[in-house]
Amino acid sequence: MSAARRNQQYVVADDDAQTQVFSSGAVRRAAAPLRAVPQAASTPRRQRTAYVEGWDAQPTRGRAPLTMPDPSRILTTALLIGALAIVLYFGITSLLAWAQVKMDDVQYGRPRTSQLDAFVGHGEAGGTPTHFTTLNLNRRVTIMEFPGGDVTKPQVIVGPTLFGRDEDLTVIKLRVEDINGDDKPDLTVQVKDERLVYINDGNAFRPITNDELARLKQQGGR
Repeated sequence: MSAARRNQQYVVADDDAQTQVFSSGAVRRAAAPLRAVPQAASTPRRQRTAYVEGWDAQPTRGRAPLTMPDPSRILTTALLIGALAIVLYFGITSLLAWAQVKMDDVQYGRPRTSQLDAFVGHGEAGGTPTHFTTLNLNRRVTIMEFPGGDVTKPQVIVGPTLFGRDEDLTVIKLRVEDINGDDKPDLTVQVKDERLVYINDGNAFRPITNDELARLKQQGGR
């Protein structure tokens, strides 16, 4: 065997240890067969390229820069949402108004009619309270009083005429209370946010005068 043959070296590549170089004599004495690898082809473990599982071997490219949304698209979306909100608002408002009208139809009928029984000192010697019936007949407020419940002696109070759309469906409400402090129950008529006052003179009701109204305001009356 030539000197060159004797000086041939072998390389053992092991994943769990560093690469080792053995002489030809040591190789012949080894128990396991070895394969010859040129020393120049060996790569130290620390110099091997590591790859992350799930990623390819291509170098990671930079992310594309973030772009601002189109202002015209934002404006269109905002206008659409605003239009839907307006439609929804008017839809709900109309639905509530329709439901209120139907409830008033059941409770007050058509024409709108409300009734009240109260002791006001008019022909009530028999212990029967006076009966009031209020009508909104074609936008005209009319109050009929039956003193002591006697239908043969009715008294009619002609109220105001209502103007506006659907005012013929407005409910008229009555209440009895002492307005001027003379211990006689007076009559108040509620028409939406407006209140009409009729003073009890002992035998009938009459509209309150401007002087009486001014005096009540000065005294802190209602």
